[in-house]
Amino acid sequence: MSNAPINKAPINKASTNESSISEASQSSSNGLSDKQVQQVLLTLLLGGTVVSFSNSALNPAIPVFMSVFDVDIVMGGWVLNAYVLAMSVGLMLSGYLNKKFPFKHVYLAAIFGFMLGSVIGMLASSMSFVIIARAIQGLSGGLIIPLSIGMLYQIYPQQQHGRVMALWGIVIMMSLAFGPLVGAYLVEQFAWWTLFAITLPLSAAVMAMVWWLIPDMRSHDKKSPFDTIGFVSLLVWLLAMMVWLSTLKIDFTGGLLSSDGLFKIVILGLLSVGFLLSAMVWWAYERRQKYPLLNVRLFRNKTYLHSNIISISQTVGLMLCLLLLPVLIQDVMGESALWTGVVLMVATLVASITTHYAGKMVDKQGARGIGIVGIAISALSTLMLAWCLYQPTLWLLMLIMSVRGVGVGLAYLPTTTVGFSSLPKDSVTEGAALNNISRRIISTIFITLSTIYIDSRGAQLLAAGSSDGMASAIQEILVVIAVILLFTIPSACKLPRSL
Repeated sequence: MSNAPINKAPINKASTNESSISEASQSSSNGLSDKQVQQVLLTLLLGGTVVSFSNSALNPAIPVFMSVFDVDIVMGGWVLNAYVLAMSVGLMLSGYLNKKFPFKHVYLAAIFGFMLGSVIGMLASSMSFVIIARAIQGLSGGLIIPLSIGMLYQIYPQQQHGRVMALWGIVIMMSLAFGPLVGAYLVEQFAWWTLFAITLPLSAAVMAMVWWLIPDMRSHDKKSPFDTIGFVSLLVWLLAMMVWLSTLKIDFTGGLLSSDGLFKIVILGLLSVGFLLSAMVWWAYERRQKYPLLNVRLFRNKTYLHSNIISISQTVGLMLCLLLLPVLIQDVMGESALWTGVVLMVATLVASITTHYAGKMVDKQGARGIGIVGIAISALSTLMLAWCLYQPTLWLLMLIMSVRGVGVGLAYLPTTTVGFSSLPKDSVTEGAALNNISRRIISTIFITLSTIYIDSRGAQLLAAGSSDGMASAIQEILVVIAVILLFTIPSACKLPRSL
């Protein structure tokens, strides 16, 4: 295998087929030894595990916090909203900090911040402190994820990006799979504060590994000024949007054609247009900046643009299915929460296995064919999920969610990997931040609007005499998700046939 920098040397197909992640140092443009590469990989995987595990274990426990601190669902929702908003801020800052300071220092600060959030949460005496703790953890997580992805793309050659990202995806998915089960066990057997405490030894281990094992790699660009105007304006926009969404209500039962209903529609439409126009103004401003907060000019890269369209739609579908599945199993079917964890775990394990093999395939044949097949499977399985609600059974749900896991494993990570690989190495961290913040903002909006629709539409159907109003509303949302997924097949057709 050639020792030339990967951005100049052609990919040797024969050696690509035989290469493994352990051989990455032979073509690493940073001159790291094989041992150093493995140490960095292990450290970043553990750091990503801490963030993903904490998030998946704690979010399902929101009702527990509401009960312990005697707050309503609006206040309880801010446990999630504060995390998402703060993580978006971390994603905004990650590109700038990665260029301004050494990777090691920024990553250490992020892990320390996550530990600080865990301590505050563990000692919280009110819901306000829990929300503050989650905000600190979200800010830190927003730095850790794009920094990790950017580093992996720097230390591994391009022909191994698929495999290393598959490994990253498997570890993250396994954390997401077992997090809810572990979190439920901790809350049931011990106390809510153990959800924060359990991450402290893991975070301390990551800090020690970063200090001793991560090389002092510095950015080549230290003169980039901070885009204060872009940062403050986007932060205000996000905060206003989340406050608005958390208070938004739509009353279908009162009649949309009544004077009151029409007035609410007009107000909703004006506010929606206002948010859209303000977002467009911010976008235009960022495009003109030499050193933008988020490098939206990366979307000029068509491969990166289409990979983001796919990853955003897959994230929306995945998050909505994960949100609606507990409702289906526990509220509609009347089964215990344990079955929710079992179905989610099986589906995530299937997605993890698929991701592993898809990562190897994308290194050899690109993501176009894999992406098309994965999108088709995830869309059709979503339609099957809607269909099975007429007579839902646990084994059928488990089967359909497993099939959907295959689709997600084929469509999501391979296409995202190709998108990142199409960027210059020094832009991957910015690309990862832009990808993550786009997915989180759009997913948050779509999930909030979907839950409002399900609640309002379900009430309307029940008032009309339907005995399964919520199930019918969920079916309608699932059909919409499937249609959105199918519309991204043209984007998969635009992806290159090989890395």
